Amino acid sequence: MIRTDLAEELRTHAMASKAKHAKGELDGILYNERKEDFIRISTIEITDARGEESLGKPMGKYVTISFPSAANLTYADFLKLCDAVAVELRAFCWDYSHALVCGIGNRDLSSDALGAIAADHVLVTHHLKQMDGPPIGTGGFGDVSAFTPGSTAKTGLETAAIIHSVVENVRPDVVIAVDALAAREADRLARTIQISDAGIAPGSGVGNVRSALNRETVGVPVVAIGVPTVVDTATLLHDALEGYSPNEEIIASLSGLFVAPKEIDAIAENMGKVIGYAINRTLHGDFPYEEMAMMV
Repeated sequence: MIRTDLAEELRTHAMASKAKHAKGELDGILYNERKEDFIRISTIEITDARGEESLGKPMGKYVTISFPSAANLTYADFLKLCDAVAVELRAFCWDYSHALVCGIGNRDLSSDALGAIAADHVLVTHHLKQMDGPPIGTGGFGDVSAFTPGSTAKTGLETAAIIHSVVENVRPDVVIAVDALAAREADRLARTIQISDAGIAPGSGVGNVRSALNRETVGVPVVAIGVPTVVDTATLLHDALEGYSPNEEIIASLSGLFVAPKEIDAIAENMGKVIGYAINRTLHGDFPYEEMAMMV
């Protein structure tokens, strides 16, 4: 079983299976990629039911931004990565006026804290936009709200239900949901950012599926942003023992045991800040990062 939230990994696996029978792209899938400096950007569009069946993902657009590592980013590379994410995110959010940013996950667990950290770095302005008269200091800025619904294990409530309740009261045009993801390959950990307009199913990559967050469950379009922070131990062992005759029963027994990089604290902080700043650049315009750091 492939445990991953990444559309690109699912496509790679499906393409490998297809290669045994036929050449060419998968039916119902459009794919392209490009490279900008140290960043590789690929786009997968699932256009119909055939594509959904091939990848096990709902129809929509999935953008994957790949880079060497999030653990030791230089300041220059940090800024380039923020810009790259902002450019791709704008393509999903350009025609929305009021955005609600939702930082999903457990703040107390480093491998699951990405969403909460990202939300902490988002410049919120909705309360100022609602003030009578011209709001002070919000000229040129977008209308942005943000909150962290917490994990179901902490609240006992479905994240989708909480977000839906907030949407009904705040009435944003779009929800931007940020969450930690699971990867199939260890090389993807902290080296990939996925953006999608197909929503998100929190916990799906680790086999703990909750209610999906999408237009149907939330009531408005949902743009999902995530970074893989964990990988299944069973897949690591299976890859390490390729070419041998491993005991598949023992390997299968380890499925569901997930591991994260040893630098996960720094990774979560770095990637949370990258995504938070990229959201700011998307929704508030290209004001300097130095000013952004003072305002959030």
